[in-house]
Amino acid sequence: MAQHIGRLVVAGLVSSWLIVVGSPAGVAAGQPPSAPGGVILAQARPNPAPPPDIEANITSLRQRLQITPAQEAPFNAVANALRANSRAEATAPHQPPANASAVDELRAEIQYDEIELAGLKKLLPALEALYASLSPAQRQAADMAFRQGPGG
Repeated sequence: MAQHIGRLVVAGLVSSWLIVVGSPAGVAAGQPPSAPGGVILAQARPNPAPPPDIEANITSLRQRLQITPAQEAPFNAVANALRANSRAEATAPHQPPANASAVDELRAEIQYDEIELAGLKKLLPALEALYASLSPAQRQAADMAFRQGPGG
């Protein structure tokens, strides 16, 4: 039971980390247009670059974990999942129009949360593979990094 709660906490922290990382890019890109009825439409973009913050966070994570050459492949899989999640969340509509109803606001939140959850599900196998390759000291560093978030 305690292990399950710990996993939920880590998932929540990773999720929050991804939201924080994705938020500035979403704001900088402007709000997506809204259609009649309060539905928010996302603009189609051809695989946009991840926000610069995610690259700094990946670099910081690499340094904190002291990734060895043998761990490059699993670390790169984690980094690629983080980039993809950051792009997906940055381009996802997160806030409904100012005059949206409570129902529209809840729909928008659910839609964003589903994108976020899908990203976490894609990140998990990559993180498990990396974690399995880490030394005990590196695992401790990883545990701390994911608990503290990007600025930790």
